[in-house]
Amino acid sequence: MKKTSLYKKHQAFDIVHKQIKNNSKTVTEGFDAPKKYHHDPDKLEGFTNFKAYIQWANELHSSSTQLISLLRDLFNKSKKAPSSWYENKKHLNNILEEYDELRLNLENLYDDIFEFQNCMLATSINQKHAEIQALSDQVRYLTTLENKIIETCNQKLYEIGSSRITYANLFVALVALLISLFSLYSPCFD
Repeated sequence: MKKTSLYKKHQAFDIVHKQIKNNSKTVTEGFDAPKKYHHDPDKLEGFTNFKAYIQWANELHSSSTQLISLLRDLFNKSKKAPSSWYENKKHLNNILEEYDELRLNLENLYDDIFEFQNCMLATSINQKHAEIQALSDQVRYLTTLENKIIETCNQKLYEIGSSRITYANLFVALVALLISLFSLYSPCFD
């Protein structure tokens, strides 16, 4: 998988900030408190209404949906990957590498969602819990997918490893049995 960044830290906020940058710079009451929770408080000057925060939430939701889709694909690959003893572990390791390439994007998104939620809670906006809850649900779903991918790959890698050890032990036991039978019956042939 080509290593490209799908989500950069503060990406959602920066998109909305550019969209509202030229709007009114007046800070209304109830929109000054979020500045203490934001990575760049000066940029929050234009975020003085519900619409700006909704746009920010929509950008975060869009990015999380894209990452959910990629993680779902990885999870489906991990479920379909064979785990029989003669299979190569490389396919499962490739899935884990693809997941690892997405981790920085996921961490950036989680940080930005947390920042958004803190800022949104600090506003005087009524009805803010729906956006906060929707993003919390996205984060829960993303972490669930992450855990499922890791669990499935690790379980299949364990199955491959343990079945290989079992077959190796069986082979050693068979060789030991043949050697002991040979040594037991070899005096009879002399």
